[in-house]
Amino acid sequence: MTKPIAIMGTPGRVPAAFRRDTAGAFAEVGHNTGNLAFQHAVWTLLDEEKVSISFDFKPDEVRETARLICVPAANFLYAGFDLGGLADRLEATGLPLMVLGLGAQAMRDIAEVKLQPGTERLLRLFAERCACIAVRGRHTGAVLERYGVKNFEVLGCPSNFINPDPRMGAGILERWRDGSRDRMGFAPTFYSYNASFEGALHAALGPALVEIVAQDPLPAVALARGDRTEAVAQWLESKAGYLSALPEQERRRAVGVLRAYFSAEAWMESYRRLDGVVGSRIHGVNLAWQAGRAGLVVSYDLRTAELAETMGIPLVQSKGLEASAVLRIMDEAVQRCAASYDAGRAALAERFAQAVAAHGVKPAAHLQALAKREGATSAGATAPRSWGFLELYNRHRIAGWVASNQATPPELRIRLDGQDLGLAKIIGRRPEVAPNAWSFSLEVPQAALARTVMRVEAVLAANGAHLQNSPVVTSFAEDDGRKVLQGRDGFLFLQNDTNGVLDQIQARRRLTPAELEAWADFFRDLDATAVARGAQAFYLVAPNKECVFADRLPQGIEVSEERPVRQIEALVRSLDLRATRLVYPLEALTRAEAHAVYPRGDSHWSDYGAMLALAELEAALGDDSGASVEGEYRVEYRNADLLAKLGGVCVEPQPVLKRARPAATLLADNGVVNTGRRRDWRGGAKARAGRLLMAHDSFGDWLIPSLAERFGATTTIWNASVDRRVLEEVAPTVILFERAERFLTVPARIC
Repeated sequence: MTKPIAIMGTPGRVPAAFRRDTAGAFAEVGHNTGNLAFQHAVWTLLDEEKVSISFDFKPDEVRETARLICVPAANFLYAGFDLGGLADRLEATGLPLMVLGLGAQAMRDIAEVKLQPGTERLLRLFAERCACIAVRGRHTGAVLERYGVKNFEVLGCPSNFINPDPRMGAGILERWRDGSRDRMGFAPTFYSYNASFEGALHAALGPALVEIVAQDPLPAVALARGDRTEAVAQWLESKAGYLSALPEQERRRAVGVLRAYFSAEAWMESYRRLDGVVGSRIHGVNLAWQAGRAGLVVSYDLRTAELAETMGIPLVQSKGLEASAVLRIMDEAVQRCAASYDAGRAALAERFAQAVAAHGVKPAAHLQALAKREGATSAGATAPRSWGFLELYNRHRIAGWVASNQATPPELRIRLDGQDLGLAKIIGRRPEVAPNAWSFSLEVPQAALARTVMRVEAVLAANGAHLQNSPVVTSFAEDDGRKVLQGRDGFLFLQNDTNGVLDQIQARRRLTPAELEAWADFFRDLDATAVARGAQAFYLVAPNKECVFADRLPQGIEVSEERPVRQIEALVRSLDLRATRLVYPLEALTRAEAHAVYPRGDSHWSDYGAMLALAELEAALGDDSGASVEGEYRVEYRNADLLAKLGGVCVEPQPVLKRARPAATLLADNGVVNTGRRRDWRGGAKARAGRLLMAHDSFGDWLIPSLAERFGATTTIWNASVDRRVLEEVAPTVILFERAERFLTVPARIC
């Protein structure tokens, strides 16, 4: 007999809540009644036998009764939480996990999300035991990427799929257009820092305000249930945010319409008597939407914004909000979102159902029906579907193309480092792409260029889905163009860079005697360290593109055999090194013909070039298996850093290695961007014994996935040098330094 699925939390209700004390019932739902929304959703979306387990479950009992644990995760990724206890209990079960709706909690910037050790360990466990982590939005996705977790998908909240009506958005729009605005609900936080805008919203709703929903904190829920304790009175008097600031008569009226619910279904049933709900509580608004009523999320932080954005429900920011015009703003937002909501939800439902099925769990029939939009269209009609590509991004404009199976172009939003720049303008047709395809463009406000390197995003306004090649991180420096040298046959090279690559390759910049002596000290130190540990040591130089394609350089530029890398090769030959090898795969890259080893418009090697270099390294290691150079490659348009500096199209076709699901597991990532980043990996089942310590630059990122699969344990550090304390900690059997040739003017160190 197949064991059931264990789901953490309630099934969306607290049984017999009417005779429970408020504190006990509140604790059972996770200290926020909004949790009932996604708890209820998860129970209805899985067509399996299910059992409910509490947050503090006993691992032995769960192991005996269940085959999988489903975690409706909420905002677990928060700097104030240490969820090590939960990580311990989940790990002790030994069961696979299915995590739905994982969110990160931050006010303005994901940099605020610095996980405590226990929570980071929990995230690693999720990555290891989940087929795919369903996360709430792009900000949460960025946090997972910072911690090196890749097996996730942005799917919003499970509560988005509560209502099975495939025309729910269209129905909300019809009712809102034709209905009254006389019975409105309000879902505030009661936080003191939100008191100003929440008070203004309360006032703007005026006599139409007939219900205020209390989700949190406990005194608010207790007050709504009629508890008249001293603690509740003190909270109302001075700690209830905007509620405490209301005049006495208005405060009494507000308390009279205050409501709290311990059942998601009862909550939605109550909402059906309303015309709409406004609020800063995402679930307080979304449950109105699921009940078929209009809603408007007024966001004050990233977590509410990303959920509303991903799910496609009406959203405005609290900052700068003209609260007195909230009903007019709600009119515009509902009409804008409701029209495209059904198609966007169908696309999310399809991906959500796939994520559930990937865990060996059967999605409920109504979820599958939503994914197919059964009943949503008339006979012969087709559900809207859109796709596109981000092609161009510079200081002046961001552009690309978008296509659809409909005759009307979809709306696109452009973001720069998370800042919404608005809707892109459709500027013409692209018949070479598809019958219904259009070019889009948006001029970049100069005030938005806050940094020289920024993240560009182009997303479908209907559902928040990224176009291909989005997001991309690129340079917006004013002098970018002068750093690009036009070569022959469309090849681009570096010039005017801080390393002086053209001076290096022509031997106008050679290593000085002092620099050569520093290199000699480094290699002697590296070799002695390797010998003392019984380890092997390698220094892999990623050849300059200018040297690989010397025949494509402009006339008058000749590559010299006296350049710095040749000086270092001669130096290494003169040293009596016992355990250290220098690997410079120039010849292998120069003679390659099967695929491009460097894209024409990028300064880095391609997947194919990286695999050739890896094969040379493995030959030096004495590995007979060799790297998978002749693996299967597909051609994809990808970002090219030199093209991007010229102000035109920023992408070009490149060979991309088709990789199986990664065999290595990322155990830790300090989240540092570039220099100083450390990651620790555990190898796959076929990994060789041994421990790899690798110091690298950007070229190394192409090598790390394959190397981490080959060793039992791998530690990678983005740096030119290595700290002796790390050597002591890792105790590597192989020490690898990887460095781009143009960086060799700065000697490495073991410090």
